[in-house]
Amino acid sequence: MTVTIHENADDEESVPPSDLASTDQPLVVTPRGGAREVGRSCYHVQTPELDILVDCGLNQGSGGQFPNLRGIEEGQIDAVFLTHAHIDHSGGLPVIENRALLAKDAPIITTRPTTALCHTLLHDSIKIHEEETQKQGREQEFTRNNVHDVLERFKPQRYGEHALSNELRRLNTSADITYTLGGAGHLLGSAWLAIEYGGRRVVFSGDIGGRSAHLPDYDTPPAADTLFLESTYGGRQQHRSLKKARNQLYQATISAVKKGIPVLIPTFAVGRAQEVMQVFRERFPHEPDEVRDQLEVVYDGMARDATAAYHAFSIGEFVDETINNWRMNAQDNEPFLPDCAWYPEDNSERIPILDGERAPIIIAPSGMLSGGTSPLYLTALAEHYDEARIFFTGYQAEGTPGRVLQNGSGNQVTVSLPVTPFRNSELESDKNGNTTVNIPTSWVKTISGFSGHCARQTLYEFAQEVDAKHVALVHGPNDAQKECRGYLSNQLNADAVTRASMGTPIPVYGSTAGKLIRVDNSSGAANAITVQPGSTTEDSHTNDEPTANNELNETKPHNDHTDNKPEKTLEERVEALEARNKALEAELATVRNDHRWTEADIRRIVRTESANEPTSAIKGSEDNEVVKSVEVLSELDGVGPAITERLLDNGYTTLRDIQEASVSDLTALNQIGNSTASEIWQYAEANL
Repeated sequence: MTVTIHENADDEESVPPSDLASTDQPLVVTPRGGAREVGRSCYHVQTPELDILVDCGLNQGSGGQFPNLRGIEEGQIDAVFLTHAHIDHSGGLPVIENRALLAKDAPIITTRPTTALCHTLLHDSIKIHEEETQKQGREQEFTRNNVHDVLERFKPQRYGEHALSNELRRLNTSADITYTLGGAGHLLGSAWLAIEYGGRRVVFSGDIGGRSAHLPDYDTPPAADTLFLESTYGGRQQHRSLKKARNQLYQATISAVKKGIPVLIPTFAVGRAQEVMQVFRERFPHEPDEVRDQLEVVYDGMARDATAAYHAFSIGEFVDETINNWRMNAQDNEPFLPDCAWYPEDNSERIPILDGERAPIIIAPSGMLSGGTSPLYLTALAEHYDEARIFFTGYQAEGTPGRVLQNGSGNQVTVSLPVTPFRNSELESDKNGNTTVNIPTSWVKTISGFSGHCARQTLYEFAQEVDAKHVALVHGPNDAQKECRGYLSNQLNADAVTRASMGTPIPVYGSTAGKLIRVDNSSGAANAITVQPGSTTEDSHTNDEPTANNELNETKPHNDHTDNKPEKTLEERVEALEARNKALEAELATVRNDHRWTEADIRRIVRTESANEPTSAIKGSEDNEVVKSVEVLSELDGVGPAITERLLDNGYTTLRDIQEASVSDLTALNQIGNSTASEIWQYAEANL
């Protein structure tokens, strides 16, 4: 059987039918966000009995865009899995609560640190949402009550394997789903997710890290049939060394402080702020007394609450061994705070911080100067200081004040900040609440290497562990995804590497589904993933079930009883084959669970079994002709296994298939040149 995977064009978005899973395809995944974009990650998993969401995020650009939830009825979603707390994965949860899309008992399953961090992030998101909708004159998508109610649904779990029936008591054993959470190394409590049902297994990578000084490396994922793989940095083979980034940040900061120059580090409140403060906590004690006396670290805004959550859960399996050892040996339960760190309660305590005399190190969100308290501190720096430093450690999106500063040229750059200055300031905001300041370009520096997302090499290593037949790329910019797809297609053993499309259902095909082939389709048709029957000769060796080849029956001894037996219809024969296929899927699932065999082990067994079957000559269905398999082409010089496999992948299973094609059809295939294609076609013509 040949499975053809179609892809929609970059800008197309289709709305999936609400009921897709069946006994034939027991596990189907439809991207409702996070496909061919960074943000609003949301994947709709369907079985014949259940509807599940994996993540439900917000795209923070374009005024806040939520997942495409059209077609989902009230109470339809039975459970949600959340890979981590970042708002591009969790920010849509209050929306589905507001629209009553969750069943009454629907849990949100995640880890304990993610639960704690979501309390901070979602409560902050309602403030931002209220301000934005009021400014833009549009209705709110969710309310404070929705945030409260959706947080009540959180059901924290440890890393490891679990049964969904533990959270959904109404599930019977036949409908139960097994799921596994494993550390992803991206954020405190972040996880990849594996879901197994009906003999099929799918892995969602979430955001993969492995680049933090306080998080352990990601846990090894299990083998699976399909992998949904993030690709944020799929266009970059390797990141700059984290060690070099930490060194550069520290040296640049301490150099400024020694000269009495204040430092502003706009940063993401969750994850990056703690990463930065950890650098200072580790290294400040090694400075001489006269330098330590000058040090002052101010952390502000949401970084305060996020750091408290980090301290509550930065222990055991959720953090690196160095953090556990520090907490135990130093008896320090706040491993992310230097001794000189403090936070202001309100503006009355913020105003004296930048009075023109002090030279503090300020760590404040937002990381792009698009909100929070970091723009407030920047206005004070611009007004009161001739010299200051602004260090960016994270991505600056197009259109943000951070990007304006980053791209500044000449001696200074003019930037509009979304903030009203301190009450004692001589600066004034405009009618929209924005304040314009001039910043010397010499103040601004970008320090790369702190990204919480892994680069392409680590994506490849993760995908290699999963060893899936189908790798679907998600959560990445178009250019990065295209580069990543090309790279992984050449490096992995996967049948197909695709770029998932919004609203296009992706069935999770098992080991017995046959070869998967990717087909790019710009027609925009919904339900673009289809199963097409290949040549019937592919199944001709399976003679324990009725087949469509009548000549196979002629090899059996003549028997009056079998002669009188009514011939089965085509539909009956197809049903019998499907039943056999399901039985094989169940056997594979049992073997996988009982013996812990990987997908690679199973495929090797299948290949070995197939190699024992005669394939060089197969009986045809017309006039009892002998139809020769393309494998006989190995007799030709220059035609090796790679070319034979390429022909089989594209539906050329017999010499008859080749003879009915043209030379140009064959040269259109990868790895087959014009002279080789001509020689292959002539051989097929001569041997039929």
